[in-house]
Amino acid sequence: MYREFELIGQIEALFPTPKGVILGIGDDCAVLERAAFDLVTTDSLVEGVHFRRDWSDPGDIGWKALARCLSDIAAMGGTPGAFFLNLVLGPSDDKAFVDMLLAGIKQAADELAPAGFGVSTAGGDVAQTSGPTMISITLLGRTAKLGPIVRSGASPGERVVLSGPTGMAAAAVDLLAGKLSADPKDYPSLLAAHRRPRPRVGLGALLGHHQIATAMIDISDGLGQDLGHILSRSEVGASLQVQDLPVHDELARLSVEAGVDVLPYVLGGGDDYELLMSVSPDRLGELFELGRANGCAMYDIGEVCAPGQGLRVLQVNGELLSAPAIRLGYEHFEAP
Repeated sequence: MYREFELIGQIEALFPTPKGVILGIGDDCAVLERAAFDLVTTDSLVEGVHFRRDWSDPGDIGWKALARCLSDIAAMGGTPGAFFLNLVLGPSDDKAFVDMLLAGIKQAADELAPAGFGVSTAGGDVAQTSGPTMISITLLGRTAKLGPIVRSGASPGERVVLSGPTGMAAAAVDLLAGKLSADPKDYPSLLAAHRRPRPRVGLGALLGHHQIATAMIDISDGLGQDLGHILSRSEVGASLQVQDLPVHDELARLSVEAGVDVLPYVLGGGDDYELLMSVSPDRLGELFELGRANGCAMYDIGEVCAPGQGLRVLQVNGELLSAPAIRLGYEHFEAP
């Protein structure tokens, strides 16, 4: 196992000083350039809650720890920059585990953020515990000149647009847990969605620059629940069409082979890290062109409605799907 300052030295050697940082690792505080960042997000992974070692290797865990924060910055239309890494390690976390964990974080920084963003660590903390391993990252970002895209800007008549299929990571969790009568190895895309999600970092930055979306959120807790956050903040309702919800080929195949309904996954799975947004109808063409330029399919899945209607999900036959009939998302501290 690493000694404390040996580990700090290893982290410092692996990560260059980020843009916008005058002084990073090695002092009591990091020193930032004035006005370098105006976004901040933080996220934690706790062993046994957010990851299991028999499901993900240390590199996957590190990748996902940073990916979750990158997705938050993308949801605000920002570009990511410096991050602060807190590692709380158990007695069994040897050098091999830590090296792979750090390598996963470094790979996510290099592969998920477009070149030139300069995503790297500027400091953090390390500690030892007798309890579960925990990784916490605080990520700083910058908004475009016109400011962030928040959740409260949706208006009736706008379209609800999604950047990609949902439900894949949640289906992977059920596969790995043995809840479905199918072999996880037959579903590599579902497993990858759980282990190494790919948040829409470049697309989020472009949307911030062009200010096409009027409200936006990333899908971390489930499509239904996260859309509900936009509706609540914007004081509007929404209507979704089941037939317009994108379903990945592997999830569709799993529904046949394991005899499961895909809708609870698509609407309530969580851990997807796609972007969900409201857009004026006259800017849909521009949005779809921007998505294509970023290698991202965009899906028009519904309409923003007047206040008081809440979230309505319409089935193919036009009948209203009752929200309590399916789980719309994940929530910490949920009542039993």
